[in-house]
Amino acid sequence: MKTETLESALETAACLWEAVLTLRDDPATDPDAIALALAIRETCNVIGTASLRLTVVGWTDAVEAAWSAVSDRYNLSFDWDFVPDWIVRHIDWSDPAHPTIRPEPLPPDPDPAANSGPVAAPSSGLRPPVPEGN
Repeated sequence: MKTETLESALETAACLWEAVLTLRDDPATDPDAIALALAIRETCNVIGTASLRLTVVGWTDAVEAAWSAVSDRYNLSFDWDFVPDWIVRHIDWSDPAHPTIRPEPLPPDPDPAANSGPVAAPSSGLRPPVPEGN
């Protein structure tokens, strides 16, 4: 890995961790931010801070990919705006033992009428069991 790539990844990981700590310890006063802070605290209680930190570091590639898709038109800062917003929008904290990146929603079907019929499952080649004694 090139030094500049490594430094970028390390900076992104640090920004992610800072954002998680800020979202946990200094939430805005709206109910959603407070609920998020409580969910992050619960995750820390369940898996521990060190384990959460390693989980957060694992989000680095996803954040860098998301940033590269918008950086030329994003007018706010990467560290104090983009990263915390990405966490709020993309991390599912519902299971305190496994905070995960939410899957991207599927794009809308371009032709829903053509794709609304039943789908036939391919034959598995399996036959129903034959009762014993026959």
